[in-house]
Amino acid sequence: MPKSQKDSKRTINKKLILISIATLVFLAIFGFVLYIILGGSNKVIEVEESVILDAEYKNTDGKQIEIAKEVDEDKVVPFFENLIAEQKSFVLYVSLPICNGDAAKFKEYVLDFQRKNNLSFYYLTSDYVKELSVYKTVKYYPSVILYSNGKITNYLRYDSDLDLEYYKSYEGFERWFNANVEF
Repeated sequence: MPKSQKDSKRTINKKLILISIATLVFLAIFGFVLYIILGGSNKVIEVEESVILDAEYKNTDGKQIEIAKEVDEDKVVPFFENLIAEQKSFVLYVSLPICNGDAAKFKEYVLDFQRKNNLSFYYLTSDYVKELSVYKTVKYYPSVILYSNGKITNYLRYDSDLDLEYYKSYEGFERWFNANVEF
């Protein structure tokens, strides 16, 4: 084989090797980024701001404060918006009007957690949420929404695979709540 043909083959082989290496590096980086985005195997709960509940929600009998039963139906929105205006730090649990299946189990985890820790959460069904400012942020239910000084600091995302583990068990919900709330 003439020398120019050998040089040509070597050049082609070098290019193929470089392209293969570049492809493998790209795939490795892409896989790593995807792994990080999807949470990895040891997902860390990210806390934007830890909520310190107002005293009136601690050391209670662990009841849910059903806003729609506490005030007249036409006063639900003003009552809730007043909590925000007064910069309260509280927990809002929102569910569908009728819970069954996994949503019913999750509701029991939330109620059990409240009772065991003597905490009171506000409760609303999704029927009312569309009229509230919270609807700009939270659109899927059930959800537990944390407010600090009248602002949402975190909430469980029912439409997110990343939050799924917190819906599946009492321990999962407890882990999420304790990572986000000081009480």
